Amino acid sequence: MNTARFTPSEMLSATDLSKKTSSILTELSEQKHDKFVIVRNNQPNAVLLSLSAYESLLEDIEDLQLAKIAGERLESFDPATATVHEDMKRKYG
Repeated sequence: MNTARFTPSEMLSATDLSKKTSSILTELSEQKHDKFVIVRNNQPNAVLLSLSAYESLLEDIEDLQLAKIAGERLESFDPATATVHEDMKRKYG
């Protein structure tokens, strides 16, 4: 893991997390931080995210998945077999 993406204030030892769980969760919920990297034995071991950061991450993943699907559909699109919008409106109202 490239720890250069994290500031020193975002690095948190597993010991500190266990001792300061309540205050860490408060910092996340009050958006003082959006993430903490949990360090164990001097190695990054986990990431603790705020709910808003997690939801944003899920939305980004969904957007990327939809973009991939759209790209795949565009590659296989054949205008000769496509149904025009007006025909769909007539057929399905």
